[in-house]
Amino acid sequence: MHSTFDTVARLQDSRPRSATPFSIGLTGIVAGLVTLWLLRNSTALDGASRSTVACLAIIVPIAAYELFVARVYLRPSAGLAANAVRPLSLARVGLRLAALASVYAGIGLLYWLLPEYHGAFYDPFWSLLSTLAPYVILAAPFYFAWMDRHQREVDDAYLLWARLLFRGERPANWRPVREMLAGWMVKAFFLPLMIVYLAGNADHLNALLTDALNAPFSLATFRFMYDLSFAMDLMVGTVGYLCTLRILDSHVRSAEPTTLGWLAALICYQPFWSLIANQYIHYEGSILWDSWLASLPLVRVVWGTVIIALLLCYALSTISFGLRFSNLTNRGIITSGPYRFTRHPAYLTKNLSYWMVTVPFIEPLGWRAAFTHCAALVAVNLLYFLRAKTEERHLMNDPDYRAYAEWIARNGLFARIGRVFE
Repeated sequence: MHSTFDTVARLQDSRPRSATPFSIGLTGIVAGLVTLWLLRNSTALDGASRSTVACLAIIVPIAAYELFVARVYLRPSAGLAANAVRPLSLARVGLRLAALASVYAGIGLLYWLLPEYHGAFYDPFWSLLSTLAPYVILAAPFYFAWMDRHQREVDDAYLLWARLLFRGERPANWRPVREMLAGWMVKAFFLPLMIVYLAGNADHLNALLTDALNAPFSLATFRFMYDLSFAMDLMVGTVGYLCTLRILDSHVRSAEPTTLGWLAALICYQPFWSLIANQYIHYEGSILWDSWLASLPLVRVVWGTVIIALLLCYALSTISFGLRFSNLTNRGIITSGPYRFTRHPAYLTKNLSYWMVTVPFIEPLGWRAAFTHCAALVAVNLLYFLRAKTEERHLMNDPDYRAYAEWIARNGLFARIGRVFE
């Protein structure tokens, strides 16, 4: 009888289902890394092109699972019907296409007006756009036509936006329009950065891999693993911003509703981060971890291994999202991978790695400089704490996240540690 009660209790306290299984995200990143490795010596493709092909390699197995195994388009959150529920309306499709064109035009105008996007820094992004644009133009009418027949909600955000623009009809409910425009602004800001960083990272990885193979178990291996961790994070991040599709149930369900939440996230990225870091919260001193531990080779190996473990956990946190990664939006609640242990594994491990890499408490210039650097890094930690809290407040509107948060509070890593000391 006692065993039966235990079984029932475990079933009642089972972990909420993740929008994407962790194993599927791993499958995708393996496909992407293998593709990137196979193309490493290609002279016909630059870093941006190799990165794009690798991202496509990630998308294919994950999308195939989502469509043909999980059949995510049947989930209530997708808002789709399995069979056609209404006749096709070319007028509605045309309005949605016009709405999409207006969004692209608005984003293009912002890129043209803002000097930030005029330099060569964003060349990899422009190259990707020129490659993808013809396919988007060809696919959009067919996608909207399929959606017009299968979408449960006829008056979606695109249709409401088009009627406002071209007919002057104010929507009765502004929320779908706000969420749609906010989702596009998130993509417009983050996708260029992901593409640019990934393109540079792909080129750099080749050189680091050669050095690591020539000198295994050395600092060269550390540098390769360090960059590889961020490459995996960037690859999945790029895929996430590319694949906001309702048919994959990876669409934007809601966007961060507060100005504070947006500021806390955007300030952590270029061009804002350079200004803030250089002028106000510069935490890197005159020595880093490898120089500090140069006379202690065994300790340096252990220290470096812990750093890599933290960064791999950070990358695995992003990989857990599959096609659903995105800042400032809810595109499905993730409960697998590192998220089965804590609600913010990426922020936690990333911030711990900052302390171990920069060692701000070790400063040859004296204790005052060390204290200043430590205070600056604490400020960075508090910024990520603010991001975590604003994200939680936003996601608490989703019942799936509330269930997940309650489960973590009972079964997460810190809850288990706390019970040890009870």
